Amino acid sequence: MTVLLSGALWLALAFGCTEAPSTSQPSGPAIAGSNAGAVGNAAAGMTSQAGAMAGSVAAGTSNVSPGGAGGANAGQGGGGAGGGAGGGAGGADSEPQTPLQIYWVDVEGGAATLLIAPNGEVVVVDAGFPGARDPGRIVKVLTDEVHADHIDHLICTHYHSDHVGGIPTLAGILPVSHFYDHGATVQPSQDFNDYVQTAGDKRVLTKPADKLTLGGVVLTFVTAAGQVIEPPLPSAKANDTCPSNVTPSMDGGAENAQSVGFIANFGRFSFLDLGDITWAVEQKLMCPTNRIGNVDVFQVSHHGLNISNSPQLVHALAPTVAVMNNGASKGGAPETFDTLKASPGLRDLWALHQVPANDAAHNADEALTANLAGPDDAHWIKAVVEANGAYTLTNSRNGTSRTYAARQ
Repeated sequence: MTVLLSGALWLALAFGCTEAPSTSQPSGPAIAGSNAGAVGNAAAGMTSQAGAMAGSVAAGTSNVSPGGAGGANAGQGGGGAGGGAGGGAGGADSEPQTPLQIYWVDVEGGAATLLIAPNGEVVVVDAGFPGARDPGRIVKVLTDEVHADHIDHLICTHYHSDHVGGIPTLAGILPVSHFYDHGATVQPSQDFNDYVQTAGDKRVLTKPADKLTLGGVVLTFVTAAGQVIEPPLPSAKANDTCPSNVTPSMDGGAENAQSVGFIANFGRFSFLDLGDITWAVEQKLMCPTNRIGNVDVFQVSHHGLNISNSPQLVHALAPTVAVMNNGASKGGAPETFDTLKASPGLRDLWALHQVPANDAAHNADEALTANLAGPDDAHWIKAVVEANGAYTLTNSRNGTSRTYAARQ
């Protein structure tokens, strides 16, 4: 069962409260039908979550770890509070065996990231530009590689054309169960109107600290509508890279700062996607406290533009791997390559496109670049994350693979 919990409800459940606090709801359905009323349907649904919380606490984490997921399954099967708690306590010994998969689809400098959870649920984050090309590329990966015939969760980080534009066409090809976004737009557009009409009453207002559980994977939302997660995550730490002021003032359009961002945790592994947030929001998120901590894989923000990806963000995150969803002529600023390559602990930078305007020092290694200069064959990059924390990235153009270990 998938559950999107508000931060307050998550904390209440995690610490054993038997009655969920009331929370404000957006118009339309309750948060993905998964706040207290929709978690339940029946007591078994709530005890499933209680089991997950017990397993999480037993495992010593604040997220639903593999142990918590085992508790959720046992709780649902047992159909009672005792079954849920007992399953949670014992679940820490049974890790899910199916890996988490992440795909970065080439949408020519737009955004389209796919997460396939170990329980089979499909998450699509953004859908590229309007028209048939980008939704077609997403569908090809979902049908040919994943063998999916629907989308469980579609996260729209913000309403710029290169992120939201492809959603109506995509939703017309594959049915979508839930749409997640930051609420009202600050830049009215036809793309936004088309999205609202497509999502209808399946829209879910997403706020920092909300959590979306997908079996053994937990997505924690850390930014939305210009706000950042409060309180910081347990992995937060002081950030000594913070400047006294923020100099880049461009935002490339006010919607960028509204981006929905999340961290996905699967056991010891972490993946961060912040959409197109710019320096001002990065400053709120990272200074004086890095509210997230270190991550394993970082999706380079804003396609690698230099009005995002400040050193106080990138260097504090200290990712092992960075993946840039740029285009041949969109994103991939030289300053961003410099910031990434200077980040402590970075082992590899992968990119969807070579940037012909840049020299070799300001590109990813060719072996780790999905699409080189010339005809574009829409090659993708894939990550497969095992339950033990090992993860392997693969370039579909040449089959190059590299394996890394989660650092947490």
